Amino acid sequence: MGSQGEKRSRKGGRRQHLPKVGTRNAVRAEQRRERGAVADTVGFGRTPAWVRWTALFVGAVILIGGVVTLVALA
Repeated sequence: MGSQGEKRSRKGGRRQHLPKVGTRNAVRAEQRRERGAVADTVGFGRTPAWVRWTALFVGAVILIGGVVTLVALA
């Protein structure tokens, strides 16, 4: 009676509820996993959010500076 009518998982952890396919929650969860995969591929997988935003800001400043320089030379 201790299992409360639920099958136990092989690894002893709790079961995770997955949202129905196509719902707003499922789409959000998929987008979060995709962003995590992209961040992991780039090398920012387990870094804090402030590090990622700082790197994005520095990259944008460099890109804008390069465009301004090209326009000034032309």
